[in-house]
Order: sequence, then structure tokens, then C-alpha cells
Amino acid sequence: MHRFGIILIFLFFGIGLQAAKKVTVKTRIKEAYAAVRTASGQEKIEGILLDSISKPGVSDALRAEGYYVCALLEQSINEDLNQKAYLKQKLDTFRMFKSVYMMYRFVQKCDSVDFARRYVKKGSRLLAPHRVNLLGGGKFLLKKDKWADAYSYFDMYLATMRNEPDSVLGLVSCWAVVCAMNENKPYDVLKHVQSSIDYGSSEDRAVLMEYKCRSYAAVGDSVNWVTCLREGMRAYPKYDYFFLNLIDWDIRHDRLEEATAMTDSLMLLDSEIPNFWFAKSMIALSRHKYDECIHMSDECLKRDHNYADAWYNKGVSLLNQSLAEKDSRKVLSLLQLAEEPMEMVRKLQPQAVERWGRPLYRIYLKLNRGEKFEEIDRILSAN
Repeated sequence: MHRFGIILIFLFFGIGLQAAKKVTVKTRIKEAYAAVRTASGQEKIEGILLDSISKPGVSDALRAEGYYVCALLEQSINEDLNQKAYLKQKLDTFRMFKSVYMMYRFVQKCDSVDFARRYVKKGSRLLAPHRVNLLGGGKFLLKKDKWADAYSYFDMYLATMRNEPDSVLGLVSCWAVVCAMNENKPYDVLKHVQSSIDYGSSEDRAVLMEYKCRSYAAVGDSVNWVTCLREGMRAYPKYDYFFLNLIDWDIRHDRLEEATAMTDSLMLLDSEIPNFWFAKSMIALSRHKYDECIHMSDECLKRDHNYADAWYNKGVSLLNQSLAEKDSRKVLSLLQLAEEPMEMVRKLQPQAVERWGRPLYRIYLKLNRGEKFEEIDRILSAN
């Protein structure tokens, strides 16, 4: 009996603590409503209220109301700051826009725990007048290159569209994508890039499609990367990124027939594009058809004399021919022919020592290029 009495004491004590906790949260909510009415101490009570509703055991109903009141507190802060702007007083512009963002964020949190859906209409009415300022905050941060913060605003703005896209959907999606690209966040790019392509300016679509491809590559989704490359190439056959990456993909996966067919079909559109001739040189090099590679590289260089990769393909083909040649005089002749292409690679890509360093070392060594050999030897030793 004594033990039973102790258990009852502890039971009632626990219930009492729980009740006290709920009363405390309710009290904090009342204090928050009072702060909204008096327009004073909003930030302080907001912090206290958030701490109260984050504790274990608080009901979803109280938590939902707490988040809704926090939204009201942010609205009150926004009104204070707008009043300062109207009176031309010193203003924290970032905080003014942040108050709008936080209103949306708290209403979003409220909706996530408000299973009774008691605040849906209230939340919509609260946010409706501020939507343009949510977009304004994103633009303000974008101009200051605050990519991560700006993305949050644009992402929130787009989330509020639901199934009712407005006239700026494409533009805002594009801004969100640019922010995500600058922050190197491929999943955030992929979240909005398709709407930026579908609803954005036709002038930006090729670049946005490239961003989509790059993001798939960044997250390791090779299937969608290749699919996106093919889609991009069909839409923009003369856009370098899609074509060159597809050619590289096909060559690396021994799909030389497909690569040849694709290049030939594109050359029917325009045979003056250097990339198409370069692709032909790559295919020939992969097939060890060195004379053909040299010819295709020359055709590319006729159209773009500074095409470093075409110089490289020509130089490598000549070097490979020299390695297979038995006649020492012909070897020297081939090395002499390879000297200019590899020196051009060095001139055009001075930082790419791994590309031209070893080839030039071999060429200078075999051709007895004293000073040139000593220089390249020092460069390779330093790297």
C-alpha cells in the first residue's frame, strides 16, 4: 500500500509537470499575441516562443498555433521596418526582406503540423499581400551575389505557386538555377531547371539545358546525363557542350559507328563548324587512322587556327606514326612534323603541362634541341 501511494504521487507529479509545460506554452503564445498588438519586443518573444514549442511533449495543435503567431510577429516587424522606410529613417533592408521570408517559413511550418488545417485560410490571407516583397528580397540578394540566401527566397516564391504559375515563373526559376549553380548545388539546380527551360526565355534555353546536364553529371546520374545531352544536341546541334560531350561519351564507350553517323549528319547542316571536323579527327584517332586524323585536324584548323585540341590530335598522330616507323630518317621527319603542333598546344594551353610536356620532351630529345630540351626537362622536374 505504501509503495502504491508513492507510485500515485509520482504519477500525479508527472501529470502536473506535463500540464505545467502546456500552460507555459500557452502563456508564451498569449505573450506573443500581446507583442503583436503592442508592436514591441517581437524578436525577443519570438525566440522564447520558438524555444517553448520545440520542446518534447508539446502537442501539434500548440506547435501549429505557435508557428502561426511567429508569422504574425514577423509581419509586425515588417510593418515597423516599412514605417521606417516611409519616414526615410535608417533601415536594415536585409532584415525587412527577411521578415517577409520568415513569415512564409513560419506559415509553412504551421501547415506541416496543422493536421486539422485550421490555419490554411489564415495563413493564405496573411501572406498574400507580401508575395511581391518575397520576390523583391530575392532580387535584392541576387544583386549582392548572396547566392544561397537569394535561392531560398526564389525557392519559397516558386513553392507558393502550387498549381497556379504566374507570368514570372520562367524568370524566377532561371534566377533560382543561377543561384544554385553558383553555390554548386546540383540538386537545387535540378529542382527548378526544367521550369526555367519550359517557361523561360528561348535565348537562355541552351545554357539552361547545359546546366541541367552538368547537374546530372555532378550527382553521378549518367543515364539522365546522356539523355539530356541527346535532347540538347537535337535542339541545339551547334552548341558545343552537347555535341562534344556526346562524341566523347560515344568514343569512350566504343560507339564509333554512332559517333560517326552523328557527326556526318551534323556536317550536312554546316560543314564550316570546327567542332565537327575535330570530332572526325577524334574518331579517326580512336581507330588509329593517323593520316585521316591529321587531315581532319588540318580541316578543323583551317576554320579555327587556335583550336588547341585539334593541334594536339595532329601532334599525337604524328608521334604515334613515329613510334611505329622503323626507318630512322622517317622517324626524325615525323618528329619534326610533330614539333609545331605540340608547341602550339603549349602556347594555347600553357598550364596543361601534362598534355605537351612528355611529347615535347621526346621530340626535343630525338631532334637534339639542346636549349629547348633543357627547358622542358626543368619544367617536368618541377612538376
